[in-house]
Amino acid sequence: MEYIAIAFGAIFVNNVVLKQFYGLCPFLGVSTKKSSALSMGMAVTFVITFSTMIAYALYSQVLVPNDITYLSTITFILVIASFVQLVEMFIKKFSSSIYSALGVYLPLITTNCAVLGVAIDTTVNSSKLFNTTTPGFWQVTVYAVGISIGYAFVIFLFSAIREEMDAYPIKRNWQGIPIALIVAFIMAMIFYGFGGIV
Repeated sequence: MEYIAIAFGAIFVNNVVLKQFYGLCPFLGVSTKKSSALSMGMAVTFVITFSTMIAYALYSQVLVPNDITYLSTITFILVIASFVQLVEMFIKKFSSSIYSALGVYLPLITTNCAVLGVAIDTTVNSSKLFNTTTPGFWQVTVYAVGISIGYAFVIFLFSAIREEMDAYPIKRNWQGIPIALIVAFIMAMIFYGFGGIV
């Protein structure tokens, strides 16, 4: 039951985009089409999940025992950059159309605050997140998977709404980013309501 609560909280209550406002650049930039949003969501899911697992292992097994936790941020960035390179090479090899659709946003996953934020939250700030000083490996993994599923779900839902809005006449001053930010705000208010469930 604890893992279900962690996953639900990560996906809906503490959604990385709509509550913590991490990763807004690719969220706004890639969400114009469902196909590119789904691809970005899957790429971010892979990177967040595996980089958080490895970052947690390095933090708890290497950095803390050797009292070098001040190297945590640079360590996490190196792990994240490695996984982004793997994802980029995979997408480039197997789908050049998705690779060109994602464009500059794919390498920007390395500096995506969502990815780094989850790694820092599950290791350095774990006492606030899990109400314990040392969360278990599976708690961290479930949280990372939940956060990444929440990111993918929200970016896909946002892209579907934006595609539907293209069929309706919108005043010129509201087209593009202004109406997108209003929709994101409405989505954030809806997701904020999930906090009352837990």
